Amino acid sequence: MRKTIPMFVVAVTLLAFAPLKADQDPALAENMGAMQYFLHKLSLSVAARNTELADFYAHELEETIEEAEEIKDYKGKPIAQLVKSMLVPPFEALEDAIDDRDWGKADTQLSGVINACNACHQATGFGFLRIAPTTQNPFMQSFEPAKP
Repeated sequence: MRKTIPMFVVAVTLLAFAPLKADQDPALAENMGAMQYFLHKLSLSVAARNTELADFYAHELEETIEEAEEIKDYKGKPIAQLVKSMLVPPFEALEDAIDDRDWGKADTQLSGVINACNACHQATGFGFLRIAPTTQNPFMQSFEPAKP
């Protein structure tokens, strides 16, 4: 039987390895791609109410956010400062909700993280980059909690 790869996975893979234009910062492009990847997997974990997986992807996203805090600027825009002021607070609220196993609050805080991403894109003149929540699972992975 022939297996097919979801188009989303193919597109993300191609974008990750696509050549960058001379004025693009590879650190920022790679970091934002990783951030979107982990945020999507975290959102699927939260939707499945999978505590262990949500903890795992929250940690991975946190590390990616910390890397973004090291990117001083991009085209004159203060990336580190914007990440710290716009993204970190809603992410920490999401982390707290996951730690408390308050899934309703986690759903709300997840929207807050997505809104922060879009607000930052607007603030930097990249409003055409819009993050949108989705429940589609393009990954060859189950997000349901393991059965004991």
